[in-house]
Amino acid sequence: MRQPAPNGYLSDSSALEDGLRLGGAGIWRWQIDSERLEWTANLESVHKLPPGSFDGTLASFQQDLHPDDAPSVWQKIKASIDSGEAYRAVYRTAPRPNEREAWIETSGGVTTDPDGSRFLTGICLDVSERVRNERQLERRLRQQHAVAHFGTFALNEVSFQSVLEEAVRVAAEVLQVPLTKILEFSDSAEHLLLRAGLGWADGLVGHGKVGIDLASQAGYTLMSQEPVIVTDLPSETRFSGPQLLHDHKVQSGISVVIPGSTSRPYGVFGIHARDHRDFDQTDAEFLQSLANIVAGAARQFAAADHQILLVREMAHRAGNLMQLVSSIAAQTFKDNPDMFIARQSFNERLSALARANFVVARGGWKFTRFTELVEEALKPFGGRILIEGRDALLPPDLCFDMGLVLHELATNSVKYGALGKDDGTVRVNWSFVSRADGFRLFRLQWSDPEANSVPPQKGTGFGSKLMGALIEIKWGGTVVIANTSPFEVTLEVPITE
Repeated sequence: MRQPAPNGYLSDSSALEDGLRLGGAGIWRWQIDSERLEWTANLESVHKLPPGSFDGTLASFQQDLHPDDAPSVWQKIKASIDSGEAYRAVYRTAPRPNEREAWIETSGGVTTDPDGSRFLTGICLDVSERVRNERQLERRLRQQHAVAHFGTFALNEVSFQSVLEEAVRVAAEVLQVPLTKILEFSDSAEHLLLRAGLGWADGLVGHGKVGIDLASQAGYTLMSQEPVIVTDLPSETRFSGPQLLHDHKVQSGISVVIPGSTSRPYGVFGIHARDHRDFDQTDAEFLQSLANIVAGAARQFAAADHQILLVREMAHRAGNLMQLVSSIAAQTFKDNPDMFIARQSFNERLSALARANFVVARGGWKFTRFTELVEEALKPFGGRILIEGRDALLPPDLCFDMGLVLHELATNSVKYGALGKDDGTVRVNWSFVSRADGFRLFRLQWSDPEANSVPPQKGTGFGSKLMGALIEIKWGGTVVIANTSPFEVTLEVPITE
C-alpha cells in the first residue's frame, strides 16, 4: 500500500518504492492523535502480506505481529510516544501456514509538523536471514560450549553411569527436548536396553527394551550407521517406530550411533520432542559429539576394568590352560598306535586352542564377540564355512570351550563330510531361545550336507567325548546329533544376559 503525503514529497514516481523493495525495507507514517495512517511504502512486501491486505490501521498492523512479540513491540512504541525518544524493535510476523518464520526490524520515533500534529514515523527491514544466521551462530557456540564441558566431566568422572546420566541431561538442556535416552546394545545383540534417559515413564530407565530391527528408529539408526533425523514420526516411511515412542507421543527427534571399541557399536543416543521440530544437521552433529564422548568414556572404564581383571585372570587361566593341554594330550595319544597321526592331531588341537585363546585374550578375557571366535576358530577353512547369527557377546570361558568344539566338528567334517571335498561347505548358525524356567539357551547348529558319510555315533570319538565333557557336564547343556540329511549337531547352553 502506498499513499502520497499531503505535501506530495513521495511524488508519483515509483523510484522510491523500487529502492525500498530492492533493499527489503518499508516506511510508514501514522498520525498519533487519530491513529490514522498518513502513508506507507512497501510495508506489505516487507511483512510478506498479499497486496491490498493491509488496511492501514494500527489494528491491522497489530494482527500481523507474532503473539509472543506483540506486547514488547507495543510497549516500545508507547514509550516512544510518551517520551519522544526513538525506538527500535525486532519482532516476528504472525505465523503463516507452510511459510518460514519472518523477522522484522523496525526503527522510528515521533515527529511534529508546523501545525502541531504529531506523527509516528519509522522504517522496517526484513532481517530474517540475519536473525537466522545470528541464532545459528549462537546455537553452535552453545553446543560447542556444552560439548567441551561434558568432555571434561566425562574425563574426570569415576562412575560410568554418571557419565550416561550427564549426557542425556546436557542433550535435553541444549536441544530443549523433553525426552532423551541412551540405549545399550545387549550382549545377545537381540535388543537395546534403556540405560539412561529423561522424561520416560517411571520404571523404564534401566529396564525398558527396544528392538533392533528396522521397524524401530534405533534399529534403523544401527543399520544406516549415520544420524537419523525425524520430523514427523506418525508419517515416517523409513520405519514405524517402537511402541516406546508412540506411547510417549513422540513426533520429532534425532538418533545417532554410539561407537564401540570394535566394529560392534555400544548403542544408540536419541532425543525426542512431542511437537513438530525442524532439527537439522547441526543438531545431529552436536548429538554425535556427545555420543562420541560417551563412547570414549565406555572404552576408558572398560580399559580400567580390564587392567584389574588381567592380573587375576593371567594366573587363573595359565593353570587351567596347562591342565587342558595335558588332558588333550592324554586323550589324543591314548590307545593311538600311529604316533605320527597322534602328533598331527595333537598339534591341530593345540593350534585351535591357541586361536580360541587369542580371541578371548584380545577382548581382555571379558565377554567375547562370538562372531570373531567362529571366524578365528575356523580360519583354516576360509570361505567354506557359511556362518549366520547375531553379533552376540558370550562369557569368555564358554567362547574358549566353543573354540575347541568347533575345531572338532570341522575335523570330523574333513574326515567324514563336506570339508573333505574340494568344494564342500558346511553351515554354522546360532541364536538365543527362551526357556520355561526363565533361562535363555544359546543354541549352536552345525549342518553338514554330506549325509552319506556319517561320523561315529555320539560318545565313541574324541570330539564327541569333548562335546559331552564341555557342553553337557561343564555347562549343563545338551548335545543332539541328528544322523539325517543333512547331518546336524545342535548344542544348547543355558546362559544369563
